[in-house]
Amino acid sequence: MSEPERENETLTAEKPKRSFFGRKYKSVYGDQLICLCALLVMGIWRWGARAAVICALSVLVSMLADYVCCRLTKKTYNFKDLSTVVSGMCLGLLMPASVGYGFVVFGAALAMGIKHIFGGKDNYIFNPACLSYAFLAASWPSQVLMYPRPGEIIPVFGDYSGSLYSGLESYLVRLGTAHELSVADIFLGNFLGPIGTTHVLILVVCGICLIFRRALSPTVTLVTFAAFTAGSFLFPAYDNINSAMIIELICGNLLFGLLFLANDPQTIPKSFLGKIYYGIVIGVMLVIFRHLAHTEASFVFVLLLANAVSLHIDRFAEGTIKVIKNTFTWLRKSAGSFERVKNEAQNDEEKTRYIGDTQEIIVPLMNYNMPAVDNKVIKAAKKPPRIVKGKDNVPVRKKSVFEKLIKENKTEKENKEKNKKEKKNEKE
Repeated sequence: MSEPERENETLTAEKPKRSFFGRKYKSVYGDQLICLCALLVMGIWRWGARAAVICALSVLVSMLADYVCCRLTKKTYNFKDLSTVVSGMCLGLLMPASVGYGFVVFGAALAMGIKHIFGGKDNYIFNPACLSYAFLAASWPSQVLMYPRPGEIIPVFGDYSGSLYSGLESYLVRLGTAHELSVADIFLGNFLGPIGTTHVLILVVCGICLIFRRALSPTVTLVTFAAFTAGSFLFPAYDNINSAMIIELICGNLLFGLLFLANDPQTIPKSFLGKIYYGIVIGVMLVIFRHLAHTEASFVFVLLLANAVSLHIDRFAEGTIKVIKNTFTWLRKSAGSFERVKNEAQNDEEKTRYIGDTQEIIVPLMNYNMPAVDNKVIKAAKKPPRIVKGKDNVPVRKKSVFEKLIKENKTEKENKEKNKKEKKNEKE
């Protein structure tokens, strides 16, 4: 084996495996692709083969554009990479069944181009399908945000010449009202919308399956859903709160985007607390965009803003965790020191026998420079140093006045005793 091959093996061995809830990205995208195919089957049943052609064209153009971008950037194209296929399927299912094929081709090529602008696979910041769809919706709303009637079979070839209508979200944000739907119409998707976003029952089943397959973040999904539901309840679109909340939850791209766009493994935060913050940001901003900005297709614009701050949300979550840990350690240490002092005071008899209700406080004497009666300040005399230099510069301790008096008394006593002894000796 040559040296370059050994170096490549060591690099591949040292490179950490990227996983999502303990699963490889390839298997996660595979599960998402199966659910997207189930939604495509429902779209074919409702609008005919044109829905399949739109999704197939989006996937093929996405793969071709990804291959061309890899060749231009001198990267190896991996045919087993399912993230490109999932992006193409998501973009196709977000389109209405009456959209022109040219818009699908342009959107798929734009999605892969944006993906490689940010570094390609495993490096992009924004979800490619979401960003491409947002550009198409802002540029050509008459093609992307207008839908045919549900159940109308659309011819595969040629432009659609029938009537197009605005979706439920358009009525909700512009007129502040919507048509009431029955339970069967809601679950079967008998209302205006894109190819793969109106089938509520299939979306709910797909979400449950993806959660159990660990191909979906339940934290991001449930927190976003709860935050948006609470905001819709506090700020209903019209008087009938129950009907308004149901319409707001099923209209637009909310359920589809929440399952397949917001849970992209590349764009969501990595920490648990970061995912909670991420869901709260999406839910609150979605309420603001719908009720204050009156924006149609609001979920994709909100998700792009959330993707832009995803990394900062992760860092903020790390800072929050550090603050919480430091607070708990401080509380534990303070509680431990209090308990330690309390136990020492209760158990140590030598220390506790002097402790009582009243305690004598001894204040040391201090010399104060007080002004005299004639307003003259008298400086306090400094005490002479106790150690002075004697003979041959040897430091000698200077005796105080009391020591001198004591020495003089001793000498006097000694002299008296000597005198007494001398008198006794003389008498003898």
